[in-house]
Amino acid sequence: MRSLWWARAIKLVLLGIFARALGFASVCPSPTLSPQQIQARFQELDRSAQVEFRHAEFAEASEDFRQATCFAPESIRPYYELYGSATRAVATGDFVRAREILQEADRLRPDYPLPLAMLVKVSLISGDIANLKVSLLAAARRFPRDGRLHADLAQDLLHQKQYDLALAEALRAEKSGAASARVGLNLAVLENQVGAFGDAARLAAAIEEQAGLSEKERASAAGIAGLSLENLGQLQEAIRHFKMAIRFDPNQEQPYLALARIYTEQQDHHAAVEILEQAGKILGDSPNVLLGLGSALVSTEQYQSASLLLARLIQSSPDQLEAYPKLAEAYRNMGEPGLATETLRQLARRKEDPMLHVVIARSLLDEEKIDYSLVLQELAAAEKASPDDYDVHYLRGKVFLAMGQYAQALAPLRHAIELRPTEPGAYYQLGLAYRKLRQPGLAKEQFERLEYLKGSPDLIEARD
Repeated sequence: MRSLWWARAIKLVLLGIFARALGFASVCPSPTLSPQQIQARFQELDRSAQVEFRHAEFAEASEDFRQATCFAPESIRPYYELYGSATRAVATGDFVRAREILQEADRLRPDYPLPLAMLVKVSLISGDIANLKVSLLAAARRFPRDGRLHADLAQDLLHQKQYDLALAEALRAEKSGAASARVGLNLAVLENQVGAFGDAARLAAAIEEQAGLSEKERASAAGIAGLSLENLGQLQEAIRHFKMAIRFDPNQEQPYLALARIYTEQQDHHAAVEILEQAGKILGDSPNVLLGLGSALVSTEQYQSASLLLARLIQSSPDQLEAYPKLAEAYRNMGEPGLATETLRQLARRKEDPMLHVVIARSLLDEEKIDYSLVLQELAAAEKASPDDYDVHYLRGKVFLAMGQYAQALAPLRHAIELRPTEPGAYYQLGLAYRKLRQPGLAKEQFERLEYLKGSPDLIEARD
């Protein structure tokens, strides 16, 4: 007995020396609280520090661990010195030092899972997958029945998109008997992510039906069930679950967007507009909702309303890049090709996509007064990135034709045909060029090829 006591004493002394060597030993004020108040304060700080660490609020977690050290029982105080030191190292980006400290804490207290959970978090944020797997394996071997630990690990892994590892932890949590709604939801999300849509839908639907859960939890479950059923192609059932999710929690954005996505797939654009307008009344100017609504309004040919909404979205959220082509489409259909071109130029300034030059060139060709030199500049810029793009050569040929430079139109149109031999547009343009150059035989040859491709004996129409 005496030898056991002596070993513990030596261990604590070594812990204290190690913690102080790190330079983070706490300077604690004289206690003025009762023992009960001290215990309550320690538990509060400990809980806050652990939650903050999981949420990557490392500076706050370090401070709370430091304060918790002051209120901790003497037997575990040195451990909290280590947790605070490790968290301070993470906050400064010194992941190697943080890992060394936590490994020492885990070695000295192998019966407590916190150091391992913290090691998992450090490995995740530093991208150290090898050490991540080592810590997860140790947690599985030493704490197989700690459902809360494995549920927390599953959630952390899920947030970092480590889906296979997260699924394994979620299954461990379920196997341990930790049958909480959170465990079930995590498992359903992961099953959906790895393609087990049927299992995910059944599990999520069962959680959705549990009347004792909060409406927010039931809404989340209904949303997962809807997503899984959508992936299975069971769209009507998916719609029912998404509507249930909205009923349980109208402030969740995803069910509205999911319903609009399904309605759009079903070509029911008016229904998409209706559900997104409902979302807008509840969620306000959510960028995702505004983008979806603007796109749906374009699909229902409500171009004026779409343009006003999408222009407002771009002004408030200029990084919503998908809004620019939709706004340009609305302007084009309103008979405002100049505004369409300017919108696409704004997109090109924000998005490095050389082929946007082709889109801008097409937009310039729609304008009432066409500046062909600008069109050719855009096509030249696109060609640098993609020398063998069909549209670049086809449009260049059309531009030369429009400018009356018929001989110059031949080479780009021939090259376009080489790139896409079954595309009819280039044959038509090339036929026109030969006709203008008074070469009727060659013109007839192109028109005959065009007729063959179109599968119709009728004479040629321009269908670009």
